[in-house]
Amino acid sequence: MPDSVEVLQRAKAVALSWHGVLFDRGRRAIHAALAENFDRWGIAVTEDELVATRGPTGRAQIDRLFGLPRIAEAFRARHGRWATPDDLATMARDLEPRLLAAAASAAEPNADACDALRRLHKRGVRTAVICCTPRRLLGPQLDALARAHVPLDCVVTADEACEPAPAPWGIFEAMQQLGIDQASDLVLIDDSPAGAAAARNAGARSLALLADGLPVGDAHATLRSLQELGDA
Repeated sequence: MPDSVEVLQRAKAVALSWHGVLFDRGRRAIHAALAENFDRWGIAVTEDELVATRGPTGRAQIDRLFGLPRIAEAFRARHGRWATPDDLATMARDLEPRLLAAAASAAEPNADACDALRRLHKRGVRTAVICCTPRRLLGPQLDALARAHVPLDCVVTADEACEPAPAPWGIFEAMQQLGIDQASDLVLIDDSPAGAAAARNAGARSLALLADGLPVGDAHATLRSLQELGDA
């Protein structure tokens, strides 16, 4: 596996994942929202399960959690039947106000991510952030990002991309907005295997920001800290 410096050397653009990288390091606010949502249905979700299913949040993570046999069986034991698509859709609707509250509780962008974006911008690298959540659930974070005056050339959310990672559409939208013709000129920094898979599917490169208990996935290289971007 190449190191992060090698992956970044030819980058014309760098995109950060919204959750876990630019905001809410470790996704604690998102995890708390999901745990509260599942608890309402009588299901206790562990932190290990939330970490194992980390990636695009909302309905996508609810589906991944129900892909764990223990979660599916816990629902059946509590409700006397397996969860249906209607149940999952209701859970996703119930989660939305909790996601908005999570955006308020983790409203400030991570300082190291802001510093990294400023360093990249100063070197002439185009910068973006990609999020699989609609803007209406990101309001407090969008406001804080505007106040921070972070140099971002584009912000892509679920409002612009039709399907979350590992689908590549968010990266394709960022490329279009940034004026990038070759996907290999863009590097995505994400904290989940789904982000690395989206980059591979788009033909872009990726760096995995390491998180405890989470596999690297298909990333081209890893970052232990965003401060490493200053060495590239």
